Amino acid sequence: MPNTVRHPFVRLLLVIALTSLLTGCGKENPPPVTFSLVDVGTLGGSESYACALNASGQTVGYSYTKNNAEIHAFLWNGKTLSDLGKISGSPGCFFGINDKGEIVGAAHFNDDHSHNAAIWTGPTPTDLGVQGAGTAINSSGQVAGVGFINSRYIGRAVRWDNLKMTDLGTLGGKSSNATAINDKGWVLGYSDTTGDVDLRAVIWKGTEATQLDSLGGHHSFAMAMNNKDQAVGYSGIVADYAFHAAQWNGKTPADLGMLSGGDSSMAFGINDAGVVVGTSSVKEHGPQRAAIWIDHKAYDLTSGLDDTGKGWTLLQANAINANGQITGSGISPSGEPHGFVITPTKPIPLSVKPTQ
Repeated sequence: MPNTVRHPFVRLLLVIALTSLLTGCGKENPPPVTFSLVDVGTLGGSESYACALNASGQTVGYSYTKNNAEIHAFLWNGKTLSDLGKISGSPGCFFGINDKGEIVGAAHFNDDHSHNAAIWTGPTPTDLGVQGAGTAINSSGQVAGVGFINSRYIGRAVRWDNLKMTDLGTLGGKSSNATAINDKGWVLGYSDTTGDVDLRAVIWKGTEATQLDSLGGHHSFAMAMNNKDQAVGYSGIVADYAFHAAQWNGKTPADLGMLSGGDSSMAFGINDAGVVVGTSSVKEHGPQRAAIWIDHKAYDLTSGLDDTGKGWTLLQANAINANGQITGSGISPSGEPHGFVITPTKPIPLSVKPTQ
């Protein structure tokens, strides 16, 4: 399964959603399967955020340490958290893991407040040689990410092959960001267009960039891709009034819609069966809930939890593997943001069989 990365602003979305909980909102739209939940815990602090997982359920993300003194990356193996080291700068879900357990992300190597792209093939990170982050890694060990190559303020989508970095370029603008890579080596992301006014979803095949259409707005973001060449993310609708979760089968997107009553949604993960996960509002300008799209229909994941999820509100689902396990972040019974892994109690039913 290719590995993907969620939007770096994941924590901001969760803070907004947590604030929105004060307005109250009932559960609705339960999916056609229930899920059991495991709290990944923290590295001693009050918060953790789970970003990506592989076929065996190994999960990567970041957490605050004791007394919330620092932010460190972690690997959760199904039972315990391993500390992968300090992250500098603003936290975000820029981590990936492949089925071999190889991890990419960002790590602190210097005495300043920056972090460099990094890969873990063991307990300690290897510096990928540029300020930025590795965001995804495929089964062959190819890495996609963002590198601040010529400027510490302007990032570029990059791909590493055997630790050698290639600048993938842009759609004519100054900056770009890579968010996913599949087993063909195709890279997904978003880029400034000419004039640096619009940000558009893009796919790179080699170093050839192809702009993906939007849902009518000026901005679109491609966030995840499977090995069936299906991509998901989100796009502004007409006049960028709101963002809607989108799925691309080729250049043209389909609007995945949102939970009943909502007006915005974002997709962050897709598996090879075409099941999509992300987040959706549940009323106009209202609270966000983690969502799953099965056959292009949105369901509220919190409503699908069994007794192991009592007291939880799932806010954002970031990745889904071939077994239907989902990782993301939500509000735990303690009232604090924690990462989670949920597992379906039976196979997720599909009315349309996935393409071969």
